[in-house]
Amino acid sequence: MTKNVVMQLDPTPRAVKRARDAMDRFRGRLPDRTIEDARLLISELVANSLRHASLRPDQPIEISLHLDGRRLRVEVVDEGPGFELHPRTFDAPPGTGWGLFLVAQLASAWGTRSDGMTHVWFELESPDGTAIRP
Repeated sequence: MTKNVVMQLDPTPRAVKRARDAMDRFRGRLPDRTIEDARLLISELVANSLRHASLRPDQPIEISLHLDGRRLRVEVVDEGPGFELHPRTFDAPPGTGWGLFLVAQLASAWGTRSDGMTHVWFELESPDGTAIRP
């Protein structure tokens, strides 16, 4: 069974909580560990949009969640200028730069693209092979 969710979030700090809470729609359909990993990663990506995209109040952040088979795909889109990927270094300032590092560690796949909008996506697969429940 496929499940899609698309939400527009105002570019305010409350967007992080709204994005994280959107993952709860999949409770009972994916293992709790997968849901918790997704909540962490979507929080990081939305926080990055808020921190780096320089969005105006009329420029929403869009999140899309796509559940199919044993895979959850999450995409965060904003009107920011995009960015170049740089691996996190250990001499980076404390407390910063861990979002994409976490995505790279936890996601089964992830990436970015820019087409006038900035897209950052990740996929998580059920770690125990548990299929989605309808």
